[in-house]
Amino acid sequence: MGTGVWARVGGAVGGRTAALVAGGALVVTGGVGAGVWWTTQGPKLQVVQRNVEVVLPPGGQQAAVAGCAKHETALGGGYAVDGVGYATTSEFVGGSGWLAAAYNPGDTAVTLTSYVLCVNAAVELAPRGEYTQRALAFRDRVDKVTAGRDGMIHDLTTDGPWAGLATDSIGTDVCSPGYTMTGLEFRASRTVTGHAAAPLPLDRVTALAAGATAPGPAQWIASVNPGTQLSTAPYQMHDSYLAERRTRIEDPQPPQANYAVGVRAICARLKNVSVLTDRATVAAGGTAEMSLRCPANTFAVGGGFAFTAGAVDGSSPQPYLGDGLLYASADGPTPGPSGRVAREWHLTGRNEQTAGVQYRNAVWIEHSSREELTGNGYFDARPRGADDQELRGTTVPDGQQLTATAICATVDAKPTEPGPVVTPVARADLLPVLDLPPVVPAVSAAPSVSAAPSPAPGSPSAAVPPSASAARPSAQPSPVVGPSRTAGASPRPGSGAATPPGQVSSPPAQPQPPVVSIEQPGQGGTLRRGCEEAFAGTARTRPGDRPITDPQYVLWQLTGGPNGPVTVGSGASGRFTVPLLADGSYTLVLTATDPDSRLTAQARTTVRITGCIR
Repeated sequence: MGTGVWARVGGAVGGRTAALVAGGALVVTGGVGAGVWWTTQGPKLQVVQRNVEVVLPPGGQQAAVAGCAKHETALGGGYAVDGVGYATTSEFVGGSGWLAAAYNPGDTAVTLTSYVLCVNAAVELAPRGEYTQRALAFRDRVDKVTAGRDGMIHDLTTDGPWAGLATDSIGTDVCSPGYTMTGLEFRASRTVTGHAAAPLPLDRVTALAAGATAPGPAQWIASVNPGTQLSTAPYQMHDSYLAERRTRIEDPQPPQANYAVGVRAICARLKNVSVLTDRATVAAGGTAEMSLRCPANTFAVGGGFAFTAGAVDGSSPQPYLGDGLLYASADGPTPGPSGRVAREWHLTGRNEQTAGVQYRNAVWIEHSSREELTGNGYFDARPRGADDQELRGTTVPDGQQLTATAICATVDAKPTEPGPVVTPVARADLLPVLDLPPVVPAVSAAPSVSAAPSPAPGSPSAAVPPSASAARPSAQPSPVVGPSRTAGASPRPGSGAATPPGQVSSPPAQPQPPVVSIEQPGQGGTLRRGCEEAFAGTARTRPGDRPITDPQYVLWQLTGGPNGPVTVGSGASGRFTVPLLADGSYTLVLTATDPDSRLTAQARTTVRITGCIR
């Protein structure tokens, strides 16, 4: 008997009755000819989320595969990291499962959840080809102009293996007519073979606006947080006209600049497709949770996110490596038990920037004229010589806007009969395409720390990317200026973070942020605005205990004013003119950067500014 068919067993029914449904039978009482009416319920069509979890060790990467039941079709999937960490791969695997791989740059273990969206129907999915489009981390300013006497800037954007790649940073794909694009698969890869590639997160993977005749989004777009490092040293220019748009790419590049993801469209035949969006501001140094609930009688079949890209101008520069990463550590169904009906899409936006800190490699001319068309060009906050233009840096805002997207739809297909659920797989065989950065300990950590765990040959996790036996690149530049952790740190002694089975730890000395102190002025000292005052401090590398003497790596600033940080001078010691700030108390900040590791640290003291009596 099919759905909705009723069969009478024993006697006629009449008069007023009271009915209870129990055990698949309608029990009729209180009437003439009372009996039992049997009912049969056929399978109900629905989209469910099936989940599997795996532990991400500190400084490591792991993969997990969630599988559908044998009678179900996999529509897509998502991922969630319950702390610091981000996905490097998110894709179909085996035809009925979803694989998510993630990297944990933190100093404590976190959990990666892989979600697969399963429908108990034979939904038609478009054939998927190879990963033909890629989103690259290697990036330069999109409005770059030429410089130099020959009209060209000769750097990695014009010569060498990265030539021509700087503007090719977006990965996108489309679906054929009649299909709805519910998302993008993405897979970690390299931009240039033969060079180290360290992971970076996507800062957007989202649907573009649907066309007039499309049943839903027909195109998605993905981009990686910029990994390119622009020049921090002066270089000669024929003139300084439009100097803020003339850039030079550093050589060699950090391994993050060689990171890319391949993308591939997920296309399905669905009905009643709708796209939900919501926006939230993610505070600098914080997170924001967002959930979008689909309309009644529809299911969540995909979703994405996008951090608003900054305009390439003085007010909102495009961030580069070292400005702090923007990403979604969770992009999947609303957390819940495996087998839960998928009607909501959930995102966790993370903003690792530090408000008030100057953007790296992003400046604008404070004043320039036709009589001042010569000088050196560089991307920094201050001039270094008489021929340099006065440059003013732009500071990181208090928050960045995140747009969340959910794709909702109904499924027009006959439901299939239930079957056994496939046992999820905790690990998957993936090519080792990435090189994990060395783990950098937190400032508060003990001097002796453990390095990032490495898979032992032949261990179950040895196939999980990236290969720990690959050459380890130098430490990633810090996205945060200050004594807080600037990159993934080793487990602290007593933190309880266990080394995964089959993996070993080694204790080589790792770069740490430098030791910085302010000697003059002292705490509560007075500075006279407009007058020259003496400033003295120290900055030494760790390990090595070498003094940092190059002025480009030591910067004095005053904070607490209405316009953000104000630069006083550079170098560990010197006599600098005090900026023209109003009377009051300010924080004097001495920032030092290790020239080799690019890790930074600060020392602070409180000073009072008064008028200058000459």
